[in-house]
Amino acid sequence: MIKINHDNELVREMLNADGMFDIEKHMYTTIVPAFKKLYANAGVQITFGPNFYELPTNEAYILLENLTPKGFKNINRLEGLNMEHMQQVLRKMAMWHAASAVYAEQNGGYDDKYRYGFFRKESKTSIKSMHNNMISLIMTSIKKYSNHEIYYKEMESIQTEMHDALYRTIEIDPNEFNVLNHGDCWSNNIMFQYDELGNIKDTFLVDYQIPKYGTPAQDLYYFIISSANYDLKLSHFDYFIRFYHEHLYENLKLLKYGKKLPTLKDIHGSLFRHGIWGLFSSMGIMAAVLLDPTKDANMENFWGDNDEAMAFKMAMYSNDRYRKHMEAILPWLKYRGAFDLS
Repeated sequence: MIKINHDNELVREMLNADGMFDIEKHMYTTIVPAFKKLYANAGVQITFGPNFYELPTNEAYILLENLTPKGFKNINRLEGLNMEHMQQVLRKMAMWHAASAVYAEQNGGYDDKYRYGFFRKESKTSIKSMHNNMISLIMTSIKKYSNHEIYYKEMESIQTEMHDALYRTIEIDPNEFNVLNHGDCWSNNIMFQYDELGNIKDTFLVDYQIPKYGTPAQDLYYFIISSANYDLKLSHFDYFIRFYHEHLYENLKLLKYGKKLPTLKDIHGSLFRHGIWGLFSSMGIMAAVLLDPTKDANMENFWGDNDEAMAFKMAMYSNDRYRKHMEAILPWLKYRGAFDLS
């Protein structure tokens, strides 16, 4: 599989400004092999994703191994992941996070380019414009939700603050446990390998364009909110965090992490402090995940503000599937304090 730059000039300029191809190439050639070596030195052979191949060109590209012949595939994003698939991803995520924390400890941190994820300074104006367009549509849709009176006024009151609050996630608290988040961990960026009986043999994380060093609350909210089956998403949220923590703790010890090992309480504390990632995930990636397949699903419509783009975004926020999830998630986030952006 090869990824090349986008045909649309606006999208192309944004990708270039964010350095996404350079970041992803560096992930495949330097960071991921270093994580793999940490485990090899501890006696564990692990693969996080597909092989990367070099081409003799100066053009922006990412050339990756085709995983389909090895039996890898995605799950149905509309249905979401069941318990077994959730556990497999959280186990692999914990291994990734553990290696990333040890790498930071041994190498004095990460390059500055890994601080930003979605929220690079160069993209602030365009992201604010997109955010404002989306907010007007989602607030219109929320008024039609059956329980909107529980959270509508608070949602409305934080919208002017939300863009700046998201950009504050660039700041890293050195007193917290921090990891290199995958940054875009949702069902289509996760591939599962199955045996002839349908059992999961391995789980790969793909698409390393927007990794971000910081709180693991980012990956945890983003993945669980966007990709868990509706019946598990909230009812088993705390279980998923405990399961993740058990494997994180185990792998940090395996890799001889020299700093204080994070407790389960530490991880939950981080999730409460960084509830903004729950809001961001439910209003952003989850809307795209739960939309029925459509020819209008493209980068131009996701970022744009013309009539076609606005109609596409309204479809994301007003469909019955998304509404069902949001009617459960928004009260849950409110009662966890996620609307407090201070």
